[in-house]
Amino acid sequence: MRGIFVWLMLVATAATAYAAEAARMPNYDRWKDLPSQTLLDMGNAYWQVDKVDSALVCFMILSNRYDGQMPITEKSTCCEATLRVAKLYMHYFCDYQLSYRYLLKADKMSQENHFQHLSSDICESMSVLQANRIEIENNNFYNPKLLELFKNSFNHAVTCRHYLTACISFFNLSYAAMKYHHVSDIHHELLTFHSLIIPDSITLKPYLQQLCEGVMAFEEKKYQEAMDIFSQLEEFLPQDEGPKSIARKRTMTCVFKYTVLMSLNRNAEALQELDNAEKNERENQLYDAIAELLRIKQEYYEKHGNTALAKEYELKYYKAKDEFINRSKLLSVDQQKFLFELEEMGEEVKDLETQQRIRDLVIAGIGLLALLVIVILAYVWRNYKSTQQRNLLLFQKNQELLALEAQEKERKAQLAEAKKYKSSPMDDPAKGELLQRLCDIMENNTEIYDDGFTLDQLASLVGSNPNYVSQVINEKKGCNFNTFVNEYRIKEACRRLTDTEQYGGLTIEAIGQSLGFKSRTNFTAIFKRFTGMTPAAYQRMARNGAPLVVSSSESQIVLT
Repeated sequence: MRGIFVWLMLVATAATAYAAEAARMPNYDRWKDLPSQTLLDMGNAYWQVDKVDSALVCFMILSNRYDGQMPITEKSTCCEATLRVAKLYMHYFCDYQLSYRYLLKADKMSQENHFQHLSSDICESMSVLQANRIEIENNNFYNPKLLELFKNSFNHAVTCRHYLTACISFFNLSYAAMKYHHVSDIHHELLTFHSLIIPDSITLKPYLQQLCEGVMAFEEKKYQEAMDIFSQLEEFLPQDEGPKSIARKRTMTCVFKYTVLMSLNRNAEALQELDNAEKNERENQLYDAIAELLRIKQEYYEKHGNTALAKEYELKYYKAKDEFINRSKLLSVDQQKFLFELEEMGEEVKDLETQQRIRDLVIAGIGLLALLVIVILAYVWRNYKSTQQRNLLLFQKNQELLALEAQEKERKAQLAEAKKYKSSPMDDPAKGELLQRLCDIMENNTEIYDDGFTLDQLASLVGSNPNYVSQVINEKKGCNFNTFVNEYRIKEACRRLTDTEQYGGLTIEAIGQSLGFKSRTNFTAIFKRFTGMTPAAYQRMARNGAPLVVSSSESQIVLT
């Protein structure tokens, strides 16, 4: 029984720990896939009831979701959520470093996408952050930069007609001016706010209008009127804000009343307001406000000559300040763990999104490459078919010309029987006769296929002078000696390439060498110049039994 009891206790402890962990990181896996606007609304709802952990989860998911390729409305939602992350870090986690980091991130998003509706809100948060830093550095003594920061924020919001931000900035501005007794410095801003037509949808409107009336009465030294107005402020507190936000306004209301009571020389009542404010701050754990309140108490006792109490509250102030600074630098263990896990999950989501984006790019790249390959293959196939058709036409034309050459050779042989050779001077008849002898030699003498066959050898074969031979070739054939010889060699090459019975056992290179060509490259180049195709293509046409068809549209003169 004892063992079972111990086992049940262990299970209960584990369940409790799991439940506590689930409470710290509520439904992250389920929330991360929710629509952006739904997440933003959920975060705002959690913030209003001071469930800041849940609110931060919602806003952080959206901040990490931001992508430059998403629709503009999605970008706006993510930017707004990033700004809320910065505010939570500032007001609830007391981490100014992280707050500033997310403010910069929100500002960058806003500037990149021209989100004017968020620019004044970002400006206001920047002002509060910098004001807090200035107050810490100056030990809560007055610094003119404070009012300038809040003035700039307020005027920027008014210019942009962002009335909610203008209201928040005016509240901070009024509080700083009253606390440091510099109400006259914000005279212009008081008149501006008093003349603003604020929409009724802003729940802060009645509270701030009442506040403005009180500050203006104080500026005019109507202290009792100001006191009556500030005493009624709590009745106008907006009920849609979270408990801590309302608690902060209660503390500030006490400071307003303290300032007025001091001007009325009602010191005991003024001190009571400070005590009420301190009690409110400690009950609601407003650590960032406790230090400044202690500084106000120190100034109170210094003004009334109570050096001992002034010294005591000075020490309390420095202690509270140190505690706040340490808290802003080093959060509690639970908070640190929560924020670390939140950051880790955000990075995990980013990694998954990056991997998905890479996969999409790879798939798109493969698709484009496949399409490119298909286009190239189609282009090559089309060229191949076109080349095949052209080669077929050239082959048919060469076959026709070879047949005509054979008929002409037979006719000349018959004429040669009837006509005897007669030498004559190199007039036109003599040139014609020399040309006839040259053609006879070229058609019937195999010496022209010897490697290194020369003009002198040809002149010797026809029994003439090399100069006369060269002259006749140039004038009657319109070419030089090499072209004249190569024409007959290529004619014979065509015959041998098509005569598979006698020359089918020879390679193309061997056929070329047997006709006097030194290399296959040289043979191929000259063959293609005369026929328009390579010897290999010509031979394939012959072996495939291509029909002899003459195309009248063929403009190339292959053989003469």
